[in-house]
Amino acid sequence: MTFKQFYLLSLFGITFSIASYLFFLWLSHSNKNKQNSFYKEINQGLLFIIFAILSWSVVAIYKIFDLKEFTLSYIINDRILSSMNNLFLFLSLAFFPIKKKNRFTLYFVKKEKWVINVFIVFSLVISFFTITDKVSDSFNFISRLLIVGLDSIFSIVCLSAIGYILYQSYKELGFGKWMLTYITIVISMFSLTQILLPLSKMLPGALSLFYPYFLAFFIICLSQFVFLIATYYSVLYFSLTNKSSLENNIIKDKNTNSQEISEVLKVEIGYNQDKKLFYLTLTFIDEFQKEYTETNENSKLLQPLLYWMLFSYAKKQNVMLTHQDMAIAKFRMVDYWNKESDFKLTQELLFFNESGHFELKINGQNITINDMIFLKSKLSVKELFKKYFICFVPSDVKTAQQLYNKKNADKYLLEHFEGFYFNISE
Repeated sequence: MTFKQFYLLSLFGITFSIASYLFFLWLSHSNKNKQNSFYKEINQGLLFIIFAILSWSVVAIYKIFDLKEFTLSYIINDRILSSMNNLFLFLSLAFFPIKKKNRFTLYFVKKEKWVINVFIVFSLVISFFTITDKVSDSFNFISRLLIVGLDSIFSIVCLSAIGYILYQSYKELGFGKWMLTYITIVISMFSLTQILLPLSKMLPGALSLFYPYFLAFFIICLSQFVFLIATYYSVLYFSLTNKSSLENNIIKDKNTNSQEISEVLKVEIGYNQDKKLFYLTLTFIDEFQKEYTETNENSKLLQPLLYWMLFSYAKKQNVMLTHQDMAIAKFRMVDYWNKESDFKLTQELLFFNESGHFELKINGQNITINDMIFLKSKLSVKELFKKYFICFVPSDVKTAQQLYNKKNADKYLLEHFEGFYFNISE
């Protein structure tokens, strides 16, 4: 067995075993996707990590059965496989559950947009590799240099990005400075291998003697890198499980004396000028048929309260609401009330559902929205009504104006929303 074969078998063994471990870790928590959107995002990110690590396994298998000279075709195939690894690592960045916000992490706020942009960039990179293969006869050495250099740059950028995210992730889990320093060292050394290995092939006369040592150095850095990832996800899931158990126990204790609301009689929303507080007041009947009136107050106009306002106004206008975010809106409305009250609401109690069109079950005459002029002055209120504006357009107008076409709907919104919003009243 040659040194290179031993290296490739080591590469395959390390990456495949870690990928298998992470896969079973993902599998053991995948059933929580439907219960918790937070788990869903973490699991999606872990899946990208697993594919990234498996890409190294595929590279090892490819090279074990295709030990050729350093030809251009070999370089292209090798770099494409390397790009797949970078692709999945880049995709995973948006799904690490870090709380720190800065210019870098702002790129990951819109996860779907990030995924699309990453795919576009890597499609261009792979296209570049393919085009270079077609013109290889005219500049063979330059082609090598461009391909290897471009891939090395992408690999270093990718490792630096995921290293930063890992650093912040470990920090938020409570690890101290020694562990954070260790992460910095590992990522720095791993990035260095992305310079040394290509150089040893591009400049064989000067560095070929050091190539076996560079391979050994790469294996050491890679094993530490995947170890850091495996440790992070293990600790993360463990902490989330313990936190979930603790929260369930707290909620269970808190709800020991809680009662279910059997019917909501009245809703009142407004702004208390004296206290400088936004409020939601419900009059309801509990499970023992006793009537209560209770108020939830907050100094900020939170999104759930905005949804209460939207649904209340829609009910008074006999309008049913439909939107792709409706499930989130309904959940936040109920959760907003249940967090502060011992009398618990359910979505089934609060909403009618007619083929995906929703409205409050409360009679519109029993809904009051106070201080509407003041509330309308808030930008967040205006933006929410703009988002759901199409729901308030009569069906005959929608049909006549062909508003089921997005382009037509956007144009109609631009021309008619201000008039609609101006006329909003109690």
